[in-house]
Amino acid sequence: MGRDGIHSPDDILDAARDVVLERGVSGATTRAIAEAAGAPTGSIYHRFGSRDGVLANMWIRAVQRSQRAYLDAIAVQTDPVEGAVGAALSIFDFARHERKDAQIVVLFRREDLIREAPKGLAEPLRTLNEPVLRAIRQLHDAMSGCPPPSGGALSFDTLLLAVFDLPYGATRRYLVRGNAPPRTIRPALELAIRAVLPPSTIKP
Repeated sequence: MGRDGIHSPDDILDAARDVVLERGVSGATTRAIAEAAGAPTGSIYHRFGSRDGVLANMWIRAVQRSQRAYLDAIAVQTDPVEGAVGAALSIFDFARHERKDAQIVVLFRREDLIREAPKGLAEPLRTLNEPVLRAIRQLHDAMSGCPPPSGGALSFDTLLLAVFDLPYGATRRYLVRGNAPPRTIRPALELAIRAVLPPSTIKP
């Protein structure tokens, strides 16, 4: 096997993640990533085409890992409200337990990656959030007719506030400073999420 076969894509993406977090995006050159991975620069170009290809794949992988936790949290619940709460809290838990990937998620804007990424990655980047949005729409449909504490109908935007904006906002300010969110704020976050959603049908 040639030398290029020694270095898996995940090895290179792990190295790129570490370089980005230690040196910033501007410091994540192809040479720096190759050195961190212990790989020849040719293996970077062979697997990802360019530095921008590495960074886009690194971000996609981090987002997909977060999404798996999010969708799994919905899938294990029969009550849509509990599924929504679990999904929202999975963002917090991912930030605590997979801090490096969570930092990568908040560090990049998808629009910037689409503009810079190789053509073959533009469409995967554009459609990356569709599985999660589809799951949230299903939660919204399942909760239709269940009024939130504020009264009226639960709008899709209100559901997004509970299952994405609140946990994302609660974790982002820690992640951008290189820290995991403290576990002590998780109960307060759950209370805030539940305050937006209809009451659960599951008795405490």
